[in-house]
Amino acid sequence: MFYFNWLQKGNFTGVSDRFPVLKNRFETTVPGVYCIGDLTGVPLVKMAAESGHELVEKLVNDGSFAKLRQSVSDDTYELLIAGAGPAGIAASMRASELNVRHLVVESSRLFSTIHNYPSGKPIYVTPPEPPMKSALSFSDGTKETLLDDLAEDIKGKSLPVNEGETVKSITKRGNVFEVTTSAGTYKALRVIIAIGKSGNARKLNVPGEDLPNVFTRLIDPGEFSKKDIVVVGGGDSAVEAAVALADSGNRVALSYRKESLNRPKESNVRALEQRIRNGSVTTLLQSQVKEIRPEQVLLGTSEGETELRSDAVFVLIGTEIPIQFFKRSGIAMEGEKKPSDWVKIAAMLLFSMVLYFGKKAPVTRISGADGFFDVPSMLFTRNWPAMVNGLAAWGSFIGLAVFSVFLVAHFLQHRKKYFTNTWNTFKYSYFFVNLVLFSWLYVSYKLFNTRPVYGDMGIWYTLFYSVTIVVFGWRRITVNPTGYIKRQTLLLMAIQVIPLFILPVFVIPSLARNGLLSEWVMTNVFPAGSYWRAYGLVLAWPLFIHNLATNQPTAFWLWTGIIQSFVIIPLIIYKWGKGSYCGWICSCGALAETLGDEYRMKTPHGPVAKKWDNAGQVVLWLAAVVTILILTARYGSEPLSAFSLSLYSVLVDIFFAGVIGVGLYFVMSGRIWCRFLCPLAALMNIYTRFSRYRIFSNKKRCISCNICTKVCHMGIDVMGYANKGIPMDDVQCVRCSACVVNCPMQVLTFGSVDKIDMENKRYKEKKFALARGWASGLLKRDIEMLVEAEEKERSRGGKEEVKEGVKEGVKE
Repeated sequence: MFYFNWLQKGNFTGVSDRFPVLKNRFETTVPGVYCIGDLTGVPLVKMAAESGHELVEKLVNDGSFAKLRQSVSDDTYELLIAGAGPAGIAASMRASELNVRHLVVESSRLFSTIHNYPSGKPIYVTPPEPPMKSALSFSDGTKETLLDDLAEDIKGKSLPVNEGETVKSITKRGNVFEVTTSAGTYKALRVIIAIGKSGNARKLNVPGEDLPNVFTRLIDPGEFSKKDIVVVGGGDSAVEAAVALADSGNRVALSYRKESLNRPKESNVRALEQRIRNGSVTTLLQSQVKEIRPEQVLLGTSEGETELRSDAVFVLIGTEIPIQFFKRSGIAMEGEKKPSDWVKIAAMLLFSMVLYFGKKAPVTRISGADGFFDVPSMLFTRNWPAMVNGLAAWGSFIGLAVFSVFLVAHFLQHRKKYFTNTWNTFKYSYFFVNLVLFSWLYVSYKLFNTRPVYGDMGIWYTLFYSVTIVVFGWRRITVNPTGYIKRQTLLLMAIQVIPLFILPVFVIPSLARNGLLSEWVMTNVFPAGSYWRAYGLVLAWPLFIHNLATNQPTAFWLWTGIIQSFVIIPLIIYKWGKGSYCGWICSCGALAETLGDEYRMKTPHGPVAKKWDNAGQVVLWLAAVVTILILTARYGSEPLSAFSLSLYSVLVDIFFAGVIGVGLYFVMSGRIWCRFLCPLAALMNIYTRFSRYRIFSNKKRCISCNICTKVCHMGIDVMGYANKGIPMDDVQCVRCSACVVNCPMQVLTFGSVDKIDMENKRYKEKKFALARGWASGLLKRDIEMLVEAEEKERSRGGKEEVKEGVKEGVKE
């Protein structure tokens, strides 16, 4: 049930915004339609303008767009831009400079969002570095000075802007888009959407919200004086409104549902604290509006209900993205599921069942007139694991064949949507080849009992597992070429290819056949030719349970398992965190960081998902019980121990790790097994409570864009830590560096505390220096930018010193 709810409601990311699904930062799921500005998830004026400038430059350098421009007709624009805010105007100015014939359509007037800011609203141009590339230039100030700067920037420039014209929908006709507006229809080769979060204001959905003294926007605080005003919200808009209204001589009460104000900028928080001290603002945290009356607001608090006198109420809890506009235009939103998506999910689950149950299924020779469809009657044996594996694989194969017909037709019909570039063409082709290959291997090996190629299904599975990590690892390095990601991905590739494929499949058997392994090794390490035990040199107990939970346990593997799981892993976790194994060694993590890299934002977030993080503890206890039963079988019940191991193999190794872990890869991210069900991860979660490893944050730079939380495929609310400025100590962190690399403000850094602090108590109120080498997760150019920014701050008399870790990162 919890899984179904996640799929229906989308990926919980800590905020309720559902943005358009974007690829390569800007492109929507409709090829040729792009989003810039706030719709990319970064709520900064400077970054909005830069995104418009950058996208136009990318389009001009795109070969397919250049080819279309050569033959464009006179009635078709090369580019149509919806929205005339800083992002849209910056895009228009760059398009004019590059001689791109374009049109800007604006539903209101130029820079309407900024015009709607409250009078005197403070404006901060962040980040201060690097300098702006767009033709728009502005500096710190207020709403009024920003508008003056923008007016000066466009002065004398003839920009093709249609004001008062609303875009209704975007429809693709061949290579041209038809853009329907309130005034007519336009044709364009490419469309840029820069409308921001211009939908309706969010509502509280409480009685009295439609009263005339309830507002969702503050334009001029001077219109109110000596009034009792209630402001609802906990973001920058709410805090700025409370401060501005207090400065206009009003008595202000700020109501917020959470226990602390984490999202506003530090300067806004300081301004609010000053008004609280002088008595002009009262804060009511952990309170929720129950009802709004003509002269009162009823609040629910932890101490019960309370009434506040109110002459006016400002509900400033954000605006909703115009989802209906995107739906009319065929643009997918985050968390959205179409019928074809459900078919793809079902097909992936069925393929995983064929793959993992099929590897363990018994060999069944097909003969007679009934042929293939007589297989089930042959699989009912007293060996219940073989029966379960065989029936599950056979039934899944039938279902997969049916769904595959639909999928092939779907991909061919929508080929322009999927095969948009070289990488996507290769990726979907690679998936299709794997589907066909392993279906054929299953039929050949298990149903016809033939050996058409070398080895068995297990060898081919390990081969393509390794190939997948190498291929998609190369893509990860290419997309995010930081030193940290390069080293991490190359090590993951090497561990998977050498000790987890070449050695156990080829080298060790070859050495044994040629008598090059000693008798002691053959007796204690690989008894009875069990070369698969070599996986246990990398995959520790209880992830790889079978070296201990087996009918032939040896002292070598017993002590190896104990030393790995209870000595080596705790030591490396103490210093470098759980990710030192999960993110740098483990083969499951290797697949998640490579194949799963594109799908990390699909992981479930929120309090419900966090509760399910503990499910792995149940699997850990099950692994412990099974291991004890096997090791003590000679003193107890051998049938019980054998049954428990078979049950564990089917339930955990095949169903949880294989079918669920891989089958839901593209729905709930590549870390679903690692996060929810892996018993070794559950054990390491205990060790991580004693680790010195942390991700630190510079609260002053945080803009609450939530990108760090969205890209965390372990479901950690990274922004919650960054807003508070405290070290991130969530035990789920696997050191993937996605939050560090994707943060547009370079807020987050790796580091370690000086001693164990299980509850972060010591650092919740204390500012601390960052450890050396913390910047290893950043691009070199980003590190150099930070060095320059910090040195400028110090030269202006700032209190913070240049971080040694930044300099170390540059040296690396």
